[in-house]
Order: sequence, then C-alpha cells, then structure tokens
Amino acid sequence: MALPFKERLAKGEPVFGSFAFLASPDIVEIMGLAGFDYVIIDLEHSPKDWSAVANMIRAAELHGMAALIRVRENSEKSILEALELGAAGIVLPFVQSADDIVRAARAMNYPPRGMRGTCTLTRAARYGGVRATFLEHSQQQNERVVLIAQIEDKLGVDNIQDILACEPGIDALIVGRSDLASSLGRPGQVEDPLVLAATDQVIRAARLHKRAVPSGIGLYSPQEAGKWVEAGVGLFFYSADSGMMVDAARTAAQAFKASLAQHTARVAAE
Repeated sequence: MALPFKERLAKGEPVFGSFAFLASPDIVEIMGLAGFDYVIIDLEHSPKDWSAVANMIRAAELHGMAALIRVRENSEKSILEALELGAAGIVLPFVQSADDIVRAARAMNYPPRGMRGTCTLTRAARYGGVRATFLEHSQQQNERVVLIAQIEDKLGVDNIQDILACEPGIDALIVGRSDLASSLGRPGQVEDPLVLAATDQVIRAARLHKRAVPSGIGLYSPQEAGKWVEAGVGLFFYSADSGMMVDAARTAAQAFKASLAQHTARVAAE
C-alpha cells in the first residue's frame, strides 16, 4: 500500500503530478489511472464551483492520487472551504513572506496548532461519522494535510529563509519559473541565467534548511527531470489537463493531415 502523500514528501520520495484547470472529475480520474501521484486542482486561474471540486477530489481518491487545491487567495475562508471537502492539501500561490505562511498555517490547522474552524458534518469529517472522536480526527488532520508554497517572484526568493523558518510551516515548496522570470525582468525566459540562479537559490535553501523542505518544479519536457533530480528536487509537475489535451489533439490532427496529404498526392499522381 502506498504511503500517504505527506509521508512520501517527508521521505524524499519523488512524486509526479499535474494541474487540473478544467472542471472535470473524468479527467482527474484519467490522471489517476495514468499513474499520476497527485493533482493540483486550480482555483487561482480557473474558478470552479465547490460541487465540481468535491467530485474532482473523489475522482482522485478512487486511484490513490492526492488531490491538492491551489486556492485563489490566502484567506481563512478559501482555505477552510477547500479542506472541508477533503483535499489532501493546499497550494498557496505567490508566497512572498513569512507572514503569508503564518496566516495560511493558522487557517488550515486545528487548535492548538492553528485556528481552523470546527464543523463535524463536512466531507472531511465524514459527514458526522467522526463526531464522537472529533478531537482525535482534528489532530490526524493536522498531521495529514500538506501546505505547499509557490515561490514566484523576487520578493519570495529574497525572503526564502524566513519563509522556511515558520513553525508550523510548509511541507514543500514549488518554484514557479514562469512568473519568477517575469518578476526578474525576463518574461518567458525560464532558462535565463538570472532565473536559473534564483531557482537554484530557493532549492538550495530548502535542501540545506535545518528542517529539510522538499522542493518542486514544473517540467516543460520529460527530459528536464534528470537535471532537477540532481539539483535535489523531488516534487514534479507537468503541464495541465487542458495543455495535455491540446498537445495530444494537435499532434493527432497534424499526423492525420500529413498522412492524408501524402496519400491524396499519391492517388492524384496515379
């Protein structure tokens, strides 16, 4: 039986996932069937209603895939709503300071670690099924749910040591190279030396911190994985559901059109 997602991160086990931008439980289930370790259900750039999100989490759980939610904002209500649906964790965009982590950790942890609101009737609380043992359940939630910070701009890079030092704090971080490149005046240039240096600074700080924090990065191609493994990265994500569908559809269309053109020309020549 596979370890829970938080334990896999803590042990340094490489994990691979993708984003879900489309409000489709079916696509999430396909990711699980394909062998993805986790999915990040996006609410920052592609808002969804909570019913859709709940069904996407269920689809992930069918195949042992961790369902994380990238919230649209760092607010107590946004985080609470996501966790009450049973999400395995929160991905927090544009983390710039320790205060961002303090606020998020307070919202997602039950007392005494935080101030997460109490309700015994949610999906996360098995619809009332753990009411008699809710104290035990709440502490288990504190140990199970993960907080992943996205470092996406120069301010986040400059404050990385303070961000890592928060207790309770993050379970992993992700470097968002695309936004980071824009922040550093290199829009679209994720391989620019300045961007790579800032990325390396964050990954190195996470690896060398007294409480080693797993770091993650988005892959623009499978061939990139090797160099980032060597840099100490263990959390990987590739593209998103919509992007992979576009790539597959475009590849299929181009292949069929090329084949048809070739055979049409041959028939015309005959």
